[in-house]
Amino acid sequence: MRKLVVIAVILALVTLGLGKTKLRVASWAGALEAQLDEKILAEFMRTHPDVEVVYEPIPQNYYQKILTDIAAGTPPDVFLLDAEMVPRYAEEKLLLNLAPYLSGLASEGVSGTNLNDYFEVLVDIFKLGRSIYALPKDTSPVAVFYNKKLFDMYGVPYPSAKGWTLKEFEETVSKLAKDTDKDGKNDIWGFAFPSWVGVAVPLLWAGGGDVFSPDFTQTTGYLNSETNVKIYSFYVDLLKKGYAPTPEEAAALGGASSLFFTGRVAMVITGRWFWLSAKKQIEQGAPIDVGVAPLPCAPGVQNVTVTYASGWAVPTNVANKKLAVELAAWLSSEYAQKERCLIGGLAISANKKIAQEQAKASPIDAVFIEMLSYARVPVGSRTKFYRPLFERTWAEAVDRIIIKGETVKQAFDWAAEQIDKAIKEGRVE
Repeated sequence: MRKLVVIAVILALVTLGLGKTKLRVASWAGALEAQLDEKILAEFMRTHPDVEVVYEPIPQNYYQKILTDIAAGTPPDVFLLDAEMVPRYAEEKLLLNLAPYLSGLASEGVSGTNLNDYFEVLVDIFKLGRSIYALPKDTSPVAVFYNKKLFDMYGVPYPSAKGWTLKEFEETVSKLAKDTDKDGKNDIWGFAFPSWVGVAVPLLWAGGGDVFSPDFTQTTGYLNSETNVKIYSFYVDLLKKGYAPTPEEAAALGGASSLFFTGRVAMVITGRWFWLSAKKQIEQGAPIDVGVAPLPCAPGVQNVTVTYASGWAVPTNVANKKLAVELAAWLSSEYAQKERCLIGGLAISANKKIAQEQAKASPIDAVFIEMLSYARVPVGSRTKFYRPLFERTWAEAVDRIIIKGETVKQAFDWAAEQIDKAIKEGRVE
């Protein structure tokens, strides 16, 4: 009789939900994205009544907290991972290879587990060899945003959505730069100078160059190649001609974004994430009408860009690996992509079907989605020596050019030497 009572109590507890399997999901999401994630997770729990998912947004010291939890043996079951963190985390064996689990779950028809549903470049971003370490949440290619109102004001043709050349870019910025107050210095500029490594590297690609050797063991002969020196000197020369504000001028005036939103910079080179801020500014009456174009390319170079992404990963030391992979897949599923990208508008969907719907709904997004046909994976998703080593060294090289007056050749030679030395020593910081 007592055994029957005990069994009845256990069944009652399970019925009350106290016996549910608990899973934890961690991300760095802000308020809006966290709200969408919680809706997506609520749907997972509805279809998995025996599972309770605890969502943990971590706005500060995100990776420090993740690493601490993994080391303590209390990892989140699923966590959001920037693609440029994959090489280091995979080498340290912190990430579960999802491939063996995905094939089985896909045969069961589990949503989000069929890799053919995603753009190929976004799957490749999270792959090292035959292993895949995360499923893409969404993506943001890098492009040229331009203010149609400034182009119209000065009678300058819009850049083609199919592509344009460096010569056309130079002609365009020269026509857009204006000294409206007649003080001898331009106060309307054609573009914002590309000092950030995240946009500079794809611009070097568009010039025909590269920054690492194919095996990622050195940068000498690549980062400081004649091609790269020539292409970056092209942008530096446009800066010296006054067609762009110096980084110091831009910072003093509120930054490149602010200058674009107030109609003082005609073009900025950045990722699709910029569109979120632009839409808000337009709603608030900013004097802008936004268009998007590919990166300008050197003669003989076909359209190219980078697309940045984060993905849902599973630590190696989670308790229920298969269920954790299923949850990661759900967070990248067609349902999740629709909520986050098509309805929420946060980014470009990694799911081809949802992206097609986005393209129909938004001319801006249609241009970005076309870019995924020629986008390359970020350098950082292939080598641990990119973040923060390459990023930090690049920033100092740009300071040497802009502030100290070194030539591009001098700065790039210095940077290649520094990075190669660190690679030989195994230093990633």
